[in-house]
Amino acid sequence: MIGIIPAAGSGTRMYPFTKANPKELFPIERRAVIDHVIESLHKYMGVDKILIIVGSHKGAIIDHVGSGGKDDSNDLSIAYLFQEERLGLAHAIYQAKNWISEDFIVHAGDSFIHPKDELKDAVNIQRKEKPFATILVTELEDPTHHGIVKVDNKNYLVDTFEKPTLEQAKSYKVGNKYLALTAIYIFSPEIFSYIEKTPKGVKDEYQITDSIKLALKDGKKIRVVKIKGEYIDIGNWESVEKANEFFRNLKKEEKDVKK
Repeated sequence: MIGIIPAAGSGTRMYPFTKANPKELFPIERRAVIDHVIESLHKYMGVDKILIIVGSHKGAIIDHVGSGGKDDSNDLSIAYLFQEERLGLAHAIYQAKNWISEDFIVHAGDSFIHPKDELKDAVNIQRKEKPFATILVTELEDPTHHGIVKVDNKNYLVDTFEKPTLEQAKSYKVGNKYLALTAIYIFSPEIFSYIEKTPKGVKDEYQITDSIKLALKDGKKIRVVKIKGEYIDIGNWESVEKANEFFRNLKKEEKDVKK
């Protein structure tokens, strides 16, 4: 299976650091975020080829990651595609259209899941049930900075909304929380035809949630998998501090267990 890592974003919420340093290289648990992503795709989701979508000022990612030859198992190939304009996640994914003819995984370059074992479940569901897509979601309390979803009793997608207001998100609430997209998706290559039909949306960009909604209207089955572990999204300085605190606490718990 092929993996796509969108990594062309400008990281404006972490300026001025990201003017010279891609946020995908920010160290979390003494490793760059994108290293966690590559490990997730290769060791846990069975990916042996990765396409990293880069843009201007992202040469440091190429220098850091290379071609995949440094991987211990030596069976991972990494190549790069250039997104000349930053026009949203759907547009970034579309850069790979001419390189993919099978189901593929999209995993944002600035976030990951811990523990990573849960990712195997999503791949198994895609292979067994063969839906149009399998998307991973996590629970959160504030929906206003995320794409959120509504699911049926069989865990299939009913609707999705990109960065709603609290009023718009009311009908999506489950208990005291919402199900939010994690920017980890498994798609059929059919998604490219829906991206082509997708108009610009939030922030005047092509949003993958809008492409998914178009597929839903055509009756496509989209499976939703809720993760049980921690979703770590490095989008701003607060999330960096939260991620590092999470791993500090995890290490402390592990030490306490060993005593």
